Amino acid sequence: MKRTVGLGLIAGAVLIWAVMAWGSEKNPLNLGKAAGAGASQPLRVTAQELEADNKNRVITFRGKVEARQGGLFISADMAQVFYEKKEEGNEIREVVATGNVRVQDGERFATGQKAVFANAEQKITLTGQPKVWQGKDMVSGERIIVLLNEEKSFVESGPDRRVEMILHPKGDGRPAKGNP
Repeated sequence: MKRTVGLGLIAGAVLIWAVMAWGSEKNPLNLGKAAGAGASQPLRVTAQELEADNKNRVITFRGKVEARQGGLFISADMAQVFYEKKEEGNEIREVVATGNVRVQDGERFATGQKAVFANAEQKITLTGQPKVWQGKDMVSGERIIVLLNEEKSFVESGPDRRVEMILHPKGDGRPAKGNP
């Protein structure tokens, strides 16, 4: 069953997706509550379709999903927000973005085929040839896991893919002493 949902619910869902991407909020997030850096900036979300399934507690955005708030930009083919009904309001359980996932915030940029944010664990998992760049520096692997509360990241290899990291020197471009 398709239903139209209020702008606050949609904005909250997408804002949570945006916040989870870079971990600017360390506490569990609640659907519809503005949190994190940039929350005072206008949020614009576009998609070809929005479906709110209140019975199964999932909101699905389909078709060229794009969200922009301040300097943060997120796109995917589809995004689903799974939530639980609580006495004080709806709470996000999990956010899953799939298909050509791209997240950009200034010099930080991530790509993959799937991004999963587990709210209770405050954990982000990127799969599907995930890569993360900061400026020119890049890391990739089979799976990239970010534990927001612990400020830790793990990059895992797979049977056919090793972890790769490329770091560029930060100096003035001159070779180090002793190197030609």
